[in-house]
Amino acid sequence: MPVFGLTKARGRAVPKGWSGSVKGPASYATGGFTVTISDLAKVYDAVAIAGGGYLAEVASISGNAITIKVYYFNYPATATGTAVEIPAGTDLSGVTFRIIAIGE
Repeated sequence: MPVFGLTKARGRAVPKGWSGSVKGPASYATGGFTVTISDLAKVYDAVAIAGGGYLAEVASISGNAITIKVYYFNYPATATGTAVEIPAGTDLSGVTFRIIAIGE
């Protein structure tokens, strides 16, 4: 997976950027699934985007691992409401998640 690069600004290292994609798990666990970004030693911030009509949220970051929580909208197209977390056990193996992370 590509690393954007590391530059120096006024003698200080500027964090690296990383982007890539992962497939979702075959059986989603409540609270999210974890992705380890091996190209980075530490992640400072990240964004996840889901395909397939799902909404992805970076729920937590620990070292170079991020936890992605997945939501869907459980109401008819003519109504409004909040997104709810998908049920445990949902197969997301056919869903691609794009991730952009900043770290070192």
